[in-house]
Order: sequence, then structure tokens, then C-alpha cells
Amino acid sequence: MVIEPAPVVTEPTVAEEQWVLGAEELFRRLATRVADGTYAPGMRLSDKTIAADLAVTRTPVREAIQRLARAGLMEVHASRYSMVTDITVERSRVTREFAAQQSSEIIREAAIGLSEPDLSHTCDLIHRAIDSSITGRGWIEAHVELFTFLTDHALNDLYRLMLSDFWYVIFRDLYLGTPRVSTHESLEELASAMRARDANAGVSAVRKMLQLK
Repeated sequence: MVIEPAPVVTEPTVAEEQWVLGAEELFRRLATRVADGTYAPGMRLSDKTIAADLAVTRTPVREAIQRLARAGLMEVHASRYSMVTDITVERSRVTREFAAQQSSEIIREAAIGLSEPDLSHTCDLIHRAIDSSITGRGWIEAHVELFTFLTDHALNDLYRLMLSDFWYVIFRDLYLGTPRVSTHESLEELASAMRARDANAGVSAVRKMLQLK
């Protein structure tokens, strides 16, 4: 009897890991680290440091940083370093105003126009966000996924393009890296409002969650 040698299992190289990760996933991981405070406001980072943290090559990191810069989460100082943007009083005010306007429009459109399957999926995403806000694990990803889904299914192509990355900005600037104790209560109110297709109650729940006036 011939005994076949056991297959050799090797760890993926950096290049292979990057191929598996993909440009979009790389961006989401980096954006999440900025939004949840792992990379804190004012922190200076090099392409090399970020690439080592995420086990990827430096070229796609540069592309992701440029995308974060367009969204207002990082500043690029060419050939020197990149820096996570500070959260000033003025920036918080502008972000709050932007969030108030856009979230209200999205919830109104979603409550009225979502199909039943999409509405059911929205409620599933809301409950996932509730769980994450209670445990504190993966809450940025869950909240961004929820509001990105609502944006994609409630607004036109121009709005989707404009808001594609800005939920990371909103939750970073308004939450400062930590979900609030009352967030899950607001999300439960949002779930009830969406099931009832009550746009006004949905807007009220989101404004309460984001502490918008």
C-alpha cells in the first residue's frame, strides 16, 4: 500500500492575503479602525504601519487612505504620513447637521417604499445592530451595514454615490468610538416604526439615536 504524503498547509503570503481580502474589504477594515477609535483622532500613520497591521501590501493601503481622505476621515501628507482627522466642535456640528438631513430623508423613503422582503431584511439588520450595541463588538460594521442598506434601497444613484462612505464619518464623529447605552432602545423603536411603516416615528427614532435636534 502506498501512503500518500499529507498535504502541506502553508500560511498565505502577504500578496495572497491581499488578494483574498479585496480592495473593498480592505477599505472597510481600515474605515472601521478609524471609526471605532482604534486609529484615534490626530493619530499619525504610515502606509507601512497600516499594511503591517492589516497584513496587506502598501499599494492598496494608499488607495484606501485616499478614499478615507475623500470621506474626511484622514488627511494625507504626501511622502510623510497620513493623519486621522480631529473631531472639533465645528466638525461635530457640521456632521450632526448632515446626519439630520440625510437620515431623515432615508428613513422616510424607506418606510414608505421598501418591498416586504427588503423591510424584513432591514429589521434583521436593526436587530443585529441592537445586539452589537449591547455587546460593543462589531457595532460600527453593523450600524454601517444597516444604514448603507437603507441608503442603497431608498435613494437614487446620486445619493448612493454621495453617501457610500459617509456612515463611517457619522458614527465616528457622533459616537467617538463607543456605542451609547441608549442606542439599542432607539433601534428597537426604529424596528417597530419600520414594521408599521410609520415614517415619522422612524425619523424620530433615528434622530434620538444620533442625538440630533
